[in-house]
Amino acid sequence: MSISTATHDLELLQKTLSALTVKAEFPLAFGGLVTRVGAPLTAFVGTRGQTLNGLLIEPTEGLGGRAISERRPVTAIQYRGSTSITHRYDREVLAEHIVCLVAVPVVVSGAVRAVIYGAHRSAIQLGDPVLRTSLALATGLAWEYSVHDEVERRVALLETEGGAAHIRALAAKQRAELRDLYAELRSLSRVVADPLLAERLDAFGRTLVPRAGAHSEPTAEQRDHREQLSPRELDVLSQVALGKRNGHIADQLDLAESTVKSYLSSAMRKLDANNRYEAVITARQRGLIP
Repeated sequence: MSISTATHDLELLQKTLSALTVKAEFPLAFGGLVTRVGAPLTAFVGTRGQTLNGLLIEPTEGLGGRAISERRPVTAIQYRGSTSITHRYDREVLAEHIVCLVAVPVVVSGAVRAVIYGAHRSAIQLGDPVLRTSLALATGLAWEYSVHDEVERRVALLETEGGAAHIRALAAKQRAELRDLYAELRSLSRVVADPLLAERLDAFGRTLVPRAGAHSEPTAEQRDHREQLSPRELDVLSQVALGKRNGHIADQLDLAESTVKSYLSSAMRKLDANNRYEAVITARQRGLIP
């Protein structure tokens, strides 16, 4: 895992723990990213001391280790007296006066990426709503990680020597793949939580738009046209270019169908186009979409 990816993962983990204390009403939450040797605890909300900081949770050991090895949520309503887990980390856990504890693995593509904990310092019966909320937050975090992984994979592909130039030089029969990639990049840039990653994704998407030369800058006319169309109008046009109808575009971009129609009408007006297909042709001629 690269340093940038680890930093991104840790930031999202910290946000998820904050959400866990609010939505599931845990007064204490903590977690860590899984490595080859275990999961060192590095993210915390509501701790009173430092005993948990840096504690390495090994697979099968303790509540979190069991959650990692079994890839499922595990609870201990009475942590001290639980007979279903090892008590290797009792000193660190009990130093925080933890009584009730739940550990949930964050599973991405079949592998555990992180583990999150929610805890109470008093005896409490964890109901189904709390467990469902905890699992939903872990699932949401896993989805964010998977999106980031896919973005990084595609960006790495484009960053290879001559990658963008090679894509721009594709034969006509391969243009469909290029347009599909461009539309997908624009869609992903609207759902990732990291604004810097979204901006980077947009920038690489723009490298797929054919220009006069492989490394030439956009012309003044192209910049003027691009500034006239909003990002969402370009999103919609890139989907129309794939032959998708408004309903499918709405699902893809998580918009109402009426909103898609509005963006498309606005783009057609700005491009002086009489229909959606003419708008796509004009946008391509002006170097706005591939």
